[in-house]
Amino acid sequence: MARFYFIVNPVAGGGRTLSAFEKVQQALNEREIDYAVAYTPGPFTATELARDALDNGERCIVAVGGDGTMNEVAAALIGSDATMGMLPFGTGNDLARVLGLPTEPMAALSVLLKGQTRLMDTGRANERVFLNVAGIGFDVDGLLATLKYKHRFRGMFPYMLGIFDALTHMRTLHMTFEANGETFREDTLLMGVGNGQYFGGGMRAVPTADPFDGLFDVYIVRKVGIFRFLTLLPSFVKGKHAQKACVRHFRTTDIRISCPEDCMLDIDGEVTEHTPARFTLLPASLRLLCTDRAGD
Repeated sequence: MARFYFIVNPVAGGGRTLSAFEKVQQALNEREIDYAVAYTPGPFTATELARDALDNGERCIVAVGGDGTMNEVAAALIGSDATMGMLPFGTGNDLARVLGLPTEPMAALSVLLKGQTRLMDTGRANERVFLNVAGIGFDVDGLLATLKYKHRFRGMFPYMLGIFDALTHMRTLHMTFEANGETFREDTLLMGVGNGQYFGGGMRAVPTADPFDGLFDVYIVRKVGIFRFLTLLPSFVKGKHAQKACVRHFRTTDIRISCPEDCMLDIDGEVTEHTPARFTLLPASLRLLCTDRAGD
């Protein structure tokens, strides 16, 4: 095994990442395990740090932080011969849920030391890589609202406030989809293209997705009234919405979406990009250290 090269986002998880990583460092030092560390100097810098590490010969690069940090590091490693590890010490840790990775520091370190390397699928949304879920609609509005509360509250409370805020401004998007040789239109409240299953800090939006099966799972929630949507939300959080009449589900490796309304994309928890959008699966494109039950 090559030495571990950690890329740490010190502000992820409201400071939890830094304190959790200090425990990992102590354990590494006690075991005399070879490693090096780089700290992100600001937002959206982890990709460049990972590219520099690759250029300098590092072949086991570990992202330490939340879902955004995982996304940024992976963007540099996809298609390379390097292996990616994860210490999920952020707030939502949706990708960790998908992969069955622990968030307790010593348990997470154990996966790095004893885990298996598997080739995981990734996705591309226009020019942006994603590992887990890319969404349009209600989840984007909820994330944008969440940003207003993250400066005042910690933990999952900002996500809850963001959902409530988005419910008061629900809008219908008139979306056109092209996938599997078919073009169709839907009046849509929410849609998710899933390589993994979770977003929004634990909402199981794409319950049938598997990041190792070579397919996206796409879920579309058609227009319903606010009270019907409220009754649907608990099922959506638990991943029990697949058979609901207002939900359309299909699998594909390539999907194009257009929308006359202003539609931004939620890509692994970051609001970025706009429609029109093309989502393309990159099969078995990331070498990942994970548990043997990842994706189950």
